[in-house]
Amino acid sequence: MLIRRWPIKRRPTSRWFGGTLRRKLTFIYSALFGLIILMVAGAVYISIKINAERSVERELQSSVNAFERLWSLSAAHMESNADVLAADFGFREAVATEDIETIASAISNAQGRLEGQTVGVAFPDGRFVSADGTLSQLPDTAYQALLEQDRPSGVVRVDNKHFQSVAVPIRAPVLVGWAFFFSELDSVRMAELEKMSAIQIKAEIRNGDHASTDHDATFRTTEAIGASRQIKSFTGDEAVSLIITYPLDAAMAPYRPMMLAILLFSLFGAALLIFSGRLVARSVTRPIFALDKAVQALASGNRQPVDVPSDDEFGRLADSFNTMLGDLEAREASIVQMGREDSETGLANRRAMDDDLRTRMTMDGDASVRVVVIRVKRFRSVRAAIGHGAAAQALAVLARRISEFADGAAPYRISATDIGLILDAQNPFVRPEGLRRLIAACAQPAMIGDASVDLLLCSGIAEPEAGRGAPIGPVDQAVVAADFAESRQEPVSVFDLAEYGNPALTLSLMSEMLAAMTDGGLSLHYQPKFSLSENQISGFEALIRWEHPVRGRVFPDSFIPVAEETGHIRQLTEWVVTRAIEDQQTLRAKGFDLPISVNVSGRQMNDESFALWAIGKVKSSGAKLCFEITETAVINDPEKALRIINLFRSTGIAISIDDYGAGLSSLSYLKQIPANELKIDKSFILTLTEGRSDELMIKSTIDLAHAMGMSVVAEGVETEQVMALLRDMGADAAQGYHISRPKPLADMLELLGAAMRKRETA
Repeated sequence: MLIRRWPIKRRPTSRWFGGTLRRKLTFIYSALFGLIILMVAGAVYISIKINAERSVERELQSSVNAFERLWSLSAAHMESNADVLAADFGFREAVATEDIETIASAISNAQGRLEGQTVGVAFPDGRFVSADGTLSQLPDTAYQALLEQDRPSGVVRVDNKHFQSVAVPIRAPVLVGWAFFFSELDSVRMAELEKMSAIQIKAEIRNGDHASTDHDATFRTTEAIGASRQIKSFTGDEAVSLIITYPLDAAMAPYRPMMLAILLFSLFGAALLIFSGRLVARSVTRPIFALDKAVQALASGNRQPVDVPSDDEFGRLADSFNTMLGDLEAREASIVQMGREDSETGLANRRAMDDDLRTRMTMDGDASVRVVVIRVKRFRSVRAAIGHGAAAQALAVLARRISEFADGAAPYRISATDIGLILDAQNPFVRPEGLRRLIAACAQPAMIGDASVDLLLCSGIAEPEAGRGAPIGPVDQAVVAADFAESRQEPVSVFDLAEYGNPALTLSLMSEMLAAMTDGGLSLHYQPKFSLSENQISGFEALIRWEHPVRGRVFPDSFIPVAEETGHIRQLTEWVVTRAIEDQQTLRAKGFDLPISVNVSGRQMNDESFALWAIGKVKSSGAKLCFEITETAVINDPEKALRIINLFRSTGIAISIDDYGAGLSSLSYLKQIPANELKIDKSFILTLTEGRSDELMIKSTIDLAHAMGMSVVAEGVETEQVMALLRDMGADAAQGYHISRPKPLADMLELLGAAMRKRETA
């Protein structure tokens, strides 16, 4: 049995996942270990990054805390200096009298003693005196803070600049102003803070609340880590924050050499893993590849043991495979032997004969070999009488006889009844006379147990020249020759290609017939039935004709028997009935309401579905049909056939017994069949004028039919003399070439028209 292998569509990933086992193992090992290395490297990288970030966070927190301490110290220092200045009696007097020059001199002296601090005096109306004696107006927010707070301090923003400020009230004894001490938080001040950190941070003051409520919290951006702390505002209503940041690149810079080393180690490890994975996969898959190669060799018909020296599972698997291989060889040899041997007789069979014949013809040539088949006739009867076992023994005895008489030729049992021989062309038994002697010598009774079995033999010979061009081989030619011998009751027959014909043509005959039903190849011709009492046409018989485009005219005797054998007769009959009904409707339309007879196969008389179909067609069309059947139509199942015939008659379909007298006519069947009409076969009518006995037989048949209520139609009427005799005998109608040959419907219409015109003018 052939198993069709369908191609498997593979996805792109199947290059790796669907490749060889070695590639799969290499990929899996490399992928798993590579994944482990990547995970380790990733874990190291993440650990380094986390530790670096935590170290930076701690340093940032330290810087923020240091800034807070410095801020507190600076604020306390400025506040103490402001208290000293505000407590000076002369300074208070100058402020109370608004002596600008004295105020400027005092604050200038105080400012000179303080590095990085600026001193000023604010009057209760918001005017501000600087160290150079310049008067200006305080910003509203700062002035409002002085009015609302006793000793305000914090960050104040002036012209987008930030200042650490402290204000101390000056009383003499009432409030006459405020001593203002402030220091700009510029880049220099921030740089001093940055220098205090162990890492290269960046510090800046920003407006707004950028600080977290958690003093230990930090923040991250895509480029840096930072910490923030909210600073007290001088006015109290404006949020100011200190922001300290450190770049991530700088945080990871110390670890880059280590990470580069880890990367190089990972790449080296991956390469080492791939190489080692291939080595491991190769060592693991080598025995599997050896087994696979052996299995493929076994599939192609070769035997290749597997050599795996290891003692592991693969070694044991290889030993099991080699053991299985030996068992398989022994089993296959046994199967081959069984396939070439007949199980009943132990003789070589048809397959062995075909193989040996092919070998002989290849070595010695076709012309040097002859094939002979010796057949046991009536073998089925013999087997039924003595049983299968005894019949097989009889064949074995016959085969030994044949081999002994044929100089040791090997006999083959090629079928249940046939013994085949392959003989040299010079062997005397390949000629008909020699084979007759062999048949006579071997056709002696065979003793099987206590029974004597008669062996009736015939034979066939296949010769190269006689069978050249035949569609079958020499063995089949000899079998066909044996068929000829058996049918002719002859002991020997030689294959004749002309007699054999070409049965292959009949294989396509039915399909071509079915096609002809639709393409116009089939047609109906009509032969008239002539009423002898009325001297006019009383009906027609429909006869099928087939004009084949290649075969030419195909006669009904060639394709109707084949249709009956193949079961296509039903379709053919239905086509004929349908066309006959259509043609009768045409006749009726032309004024000729005449019945049409259709020949129906005996098989249809046992087919109830056909009967129901035909009755439906006739009833629906109102047609006048007569089904012509032979006496043998009721032989297979008389009860069923008679029931269907009665059904036809009850629905208006007439029944005619066709070809009466041509076969084994039986009065019992004639009595059983409720027919309307009896048609005497033309074999009687053609010899009607040659002897008195034919006249008596036809006369008695006509009288018998009339007595049974049937009309009589005589077929094969070819002369006026015969027609006159039939009229005198009382026949009802005549049919034959004397009246008209079968012709198409159009010709029958012309014939009817001419007869009508002749009657009208008479």
